Amino acid sequence: MAKRTLDFSTLEVDKSMGATFQTASTNILHMDRVGYQISFTTSDAIGTFSVEVSNDDTVWVALTLSAAVTAASSDDDAFIDVETAAKFVRLVYTRSSGTGTLQAHITGKSISG
Repeated sequence: MAKRTLDFSTLEVDKSMGATFQTASTNILHMDRVGYQISFTTSDAIGTFSVEVSNDDTVWVALTLSAAVTAASSDDDAFIDVETAAKFVRLVYTRSSGTGTLQAHITGKSISG
């Protein structure tokens, strides 16, 4: 089987962080590694980012990340590295307070086969 890649792809542009949301799901079948690059601009947004996976694009389960990724009232950038055997993946933002603007991108690749 040929290696599969997901080029740097935009998920969200200027997405409001004024409410909890999740990105559209991405099919990552046959990929070993997926990464989310997020950037946000804010002076008061407080919330957490998480990653959910699914095999049927209907029932979603949160992954346990090695470190919490949060928005804490200041501009920031983050990268979330994901290893999973799931078919679908999506990024979730859970708002606690405040507002801001998010840019989110995804990339992926297979390292075997």
